[in-house]
Amino acid sequence: MPAMRTASPDTNTFDITELARRAEVSPRTIRYYEELGLLEPVARGAGGRRLYDRDALGRLRFIGRLKSLGLTLEEIGELNRSFARGRTPAMLDDLDAMLAERIAQVGERIRELEHLRDELVAYRERIRRRRSR
Repeated sequence: MPAMRTASPDTNTFDITELARRAEVSPRTIRYYEELGLLEPVARGAGGRRLYDRDALGRLRFIGRLKSLGLTLEEIGELNRSFARGRTPAMLDDLDAMLAERIAQVGERIRELEHLRDELVAYRERIRRRRSR
């Protein structure tokens, strides 16, 4: 991690409460992501308060998007480590592979759900036939 600087009040930085509000997550989530190495403050403000920049807001939104696509925080951490090493092409390759795997998983789940739907429909039909006797 780069050395943290102490910042003066600045409109380009946010404290944890403001960042949480803008990213629509809780401050606790932000602290947890810090523990996992997914996010870090750019500076400390008065009283040692964490300060974040617009990149942190973008990163939180990116993490949220990846989570909504089904990636785990561990997978997101792997991508983050690739990116931090300056390996954007490798990170994109990793992301592509993760998304391909997720697509396959979703396809399998869809097949399972379609089978379940067919079983439910068949069972309802048996119930209806039995009730009409």
